[in-house]
Amino acid sequence: MCGLCLPHCPTYGKTQNEAESPRGRISLIMGLANNELEPDEKLRTHLDNCLLCRACEAKCPSGVKFGEIMDGARTALNDGKPKQEQPIPLEQLATDKKRQRSEATKLWLADKTGLRALGRGLGITKAMGMERFEQLAPSIKRPHNWKDYYPAKNNSQGDVALFIGCFSDMFDQQTLGDAITTLNAFGYGVHVPASQTCCGAMHQHSGDSDKARQLAQQNDNAFAALNISAVISCASGCGSHMNEYPKLANIDLPVRDINTFLCSATPPKELSFNPLRKRVAVHEPCSMRNVLKESHSLYSLLANIPEMEVVALPGNEKCCGAAGSYMIEHPEMADALRSDKLEAIATTQPDILVTANIGCALHIAAGAKLSGAPLEVIHPVTLLARQLVA
Repeated sequence: MCGLCLPHCPTYGKTQNEAESPRGRISLIMGLANNELEPDEKLRTHLDNCLLCRACEAKCPSGVKFGEIMDGARTALNDGKPKQEQPIPLEQLATDKKRQRSEATKLWLADKTGLRALGRGLGITKAMGMERFEQLAPSIKRPHNWKDYYPAKNNSQGDVALFIGCFSDMFDQQTLGDAITTLNAFGYGVHVPASQTCCGAMHQHSGDSDKARQLAQQNDNAFAALNISAVISCASGCGSHMNEYPKLANIDLPVRDINTFLCSATPPKELSFNPLRKRVAVHEPCSMRNVLKESHSLYSLLANIPEMEVVALPGNEKCCGAAGSYMIEHPEMADALRSDKLEAIATTQPDILVTANIGCALHIAAGAKLSGAPLEVIHPVTLLARQLVA
């Protein structure tokens, strides 16, 4: 209750409202737990407005587990509460691979035929309540059929498995493919089990902890039987959640962020990278900075590329506003936080922005596009794969 976390809370920073701060939210949760407050809409709104960026937790001198407290409160408040209907039910889509492929195919066809641009121009997308989704969804490739196994290209250092997630598989096949290419080049064979599913972070943070545990168990079943040294995650949001499986579901998978894993790997002698004379800004996702605490890996990995100027994006200590489904459910606050990032980008003027989380990438890229800024937003491993000497 000291309040040292307040300057680091993005919602408090924008509102200066104590109820929108970590200390205020904990007070509200204590009031609920002691039956001193009713779970009315106003109270729920203050708790729902939290991005769960966990910057407060990273700065707390008392080690308060704010993420666990907030997840517990949302689970308690979720009991018996009907789900708010959405044009696209994200939590259902995340676990339904057949529907994912169907929706991705529709979006790919709409891009190819020009129907997507037409719908946007005629206002059809907005009338259907799909404007926000359409803004955030990038131009995508046709759904890809992943092989079960991709053998190492150089001297084998063993096998790993790739976690492809749910929305990464829909919207970020480039990063997943580049991850396989890079891991193979580093000497690792890559398993991609078809039975894996969503990491469960979205369900956990929306109060459906039972479903989150079920998804964790499905992923354990998919990966546990493989003879691998690590389960590689390209999205820091997924990776940070899966690293908390032991306390959430009593499941312990060897999950590693791809940036950190490659930094700790011994590259084959024949591996080299072409120089790149460009300015690259690094965005540090909250999950990478505050939960995994591995932001340094982004810079270490990019140091493999000669002649490239790498700079930290100013304001990396503050959330970009993506926060999983937050950018869709809380567009006003999400966009206000994104505006700060766009100002930092304008100041830094990079040729490329790299970030290690798909949600952040989609959110920032959409904002840059809307503002007319010519900016490429990619994953660090994509930049690494581009510069690989064949």
